[in-house]
Amino acid sequence: MSRRKARQHDLLAAAVEVFARNGYHASTISDIIAKARVARGTFYLHFRSKRELFTRLLVGLFDELETLVQRLDERRTPQENLALLRANIRGVMAFLADRPALLRILLWQAAGSDSEFDSRLSEFYRRLTERVRRSLHLGVEMGLLRSMDVEVASLGVLGAIKEVLYRVSLGEKLPAIEPLVDEVMRFIVHGLFVPGVAASLDSIWTGGAF
Repeated sequence: MSRRKARQHDLLAAAVEVFARNGYHASTISDIIAKARVARGTFYLHFRSKRELFTRLLVGLFDELETLVQRLDERRTPQENLALLRANIRGVMAFLADRPALLRILLWQAAGSDSEFDSRLSEFYRRLTERVRRSLHLGVEMGLLRSMDVEVASLGVLGAIKEVLYRVSLGEKLPAIEPLVDEVMRFIVHGLFVPGVAASLDSIWTGGAF
């Protein structure tokens, strides 16, 4: 990593901690450069404003999260798609649980800070919901999932995951990541899958395949 990139990384890392602690509006450039231990001039070599820095932080977070979510595929077996679904959920939950400051920004600070930030956040959730909706639609077509309103169901799936992450952001004591993901998976499988398929997958799952 070049010196310039390293300094930019330091500023972003410092900003995450400051924004998570103080909120966007209460945070200042002085707070950020003090945390990063750099001069004000160094800040302006990388970012024109606090707003630009926060935008860069959000865009980077959204891009990272979207790379963790892979679409289910009709060419895969039900077991393979279930494993992929679990990997998607685990990837997102583990990434955010390991970065509590980023998690607080995503769930607490981004919304309502600015109309542009609201727009970016809404677009991120729209794309994420659309990925889930397409996967659910595919599952229904393959006969794996029961007949449902996939628009509503996709919101339910994301809502369940967001609520668990919200509790994590509050510092509540929850199971470790693996059993936590397993419980979310059981909720999804038994709520959305055709009963016979759910029972079959559950027996394989219990056998240690997942």
